[in-house]
Amino acid sequence: MKGFLSLVQFMTRIPTPKVEYKPKEMGKAMKFFPIVGMVIGVILYYSYLFLDKRFDSPEVIVILLILIEIILTGGLHLDGLADTFDGIFSYRSKRRMLEIMKDSRIGSNGALSLIIFFALKGTLMKEVLVDDSTPYVLLVMPVISRFISVLNCGVAKYARPSGMGKGLVDETTINGVIISFIITAIYSYAFIGMIGITSLIIISLLGIYFAKLMERKIGGITGDTLGAVVEISTVLVLLIGAVSG
Repeated sequence: MKGFLSLVQFMTRIPTPKVEYKPKEMGKAMKFFPIVGMVIGVILYYSYLFLDKRFDSPEVIVILLILIEIILTGGLHLDGLADTFDGIFSYRSKRRMLEIMKDSRIGSNGALSLIIFFALKGTLMKEVLVDDSTPYVLLVMPVISRFISVLNCGVAKYARPSGMGKGLVDETTINGVIISFIITAIYSYAFIGMIGITSLIIISLLGIYFAKLMERKIGGITGDTLGAVVEISTVLVLLIGAVSG
């Protein structure tokens, strides 16, 4: 329980009882990361229902939903997305890429990745929300994206000898990934049926590819790449939802 509370405390800004940060305990609880996504998804879905009754503009609703999600996560995964693109697209050595990713300053590649990300996410979310049959994607989107982060921890090694994400990677076993997959699959099917299962399988395969690509590029995954894969997976869920709607 403490591990899960630590996971919620570290990965979100949702108020929880304060617990001591123990990387090993949090790593063992990583298999329940999709449950954190469920909490975020429920908040987003009911926020949509509230906003939809007060605003006629889908653009305003989408912007407010994205803002709510940023507030819920503290922009943690967005920071990882920007840092990852700054490092990977610097085309330097593995060591230099890791140094760039650790730099707190954002570069042109990181800024460009955020611009493209928000443009895609906003447009796809609007497509999903204007179709009455697909708003449930908001409930599933944060769950699948967080499972992909668990999957990355289970199939790849950590790129650095130490770091905030090392405990997550070291303590995530294949059994943990399977438990996380089952939780995600049941939940996704319950709300959006086979679209959810199809999304989960396709994005899982792409998630494994991403993890192996990071191993080739920088020797493994990091906390930044785990954040990046959450955000990239979010867009992919919306894309599949928009195409299937």
